Amino acid sequence: MAAFVPYRRPRPRVGAPKTQTRRRTPPSAALINAILEHADLRDELGGNRLLLRLSAERLADARVRRGLGADAARLAQVAVIWDEREEMVFRVLDGGPPPIAAVPRAAPDEDDHFVLTDTALAYIERSQPGRR
Repeated sequence: MAAFVPYRRPRPRVGAPKTQTRRRTPPSAALINAILEHADLRDELGGNRLLLRLSAERLADARVRRGLGADAARLAQVAVIWDEREEMVFRVLDGGPPPIAAVPRAAPDEDDHFVLTDTALAYIERSQPGRR
């Protein structure tokens, strides 16, 4: 008979650098409203549901982007599934890039710099047109 062993979380290593992850914020209500109001790409999904998105022409329209501030850049990344029977948002699809883990940066070292070798310099000299 197998013995039950409770799961234990591994303890963090002492002195290990702590990293923080930056979370992607969900689409704002203003962004979703802009898509509902200005969507010109409508795909029927069945079950009285529509996928609403903005075309490139609509994304370029200043009237659509007005009032969104930094969220205007996310208009192309968000789509809304609208339920026509219930007349409500069924789901919001966010196709933005995943959150990026913040990696602590090391202090720049004075000796840390890029140097071309003599072979690399000779190659560059040979590859330049009209410099032979």
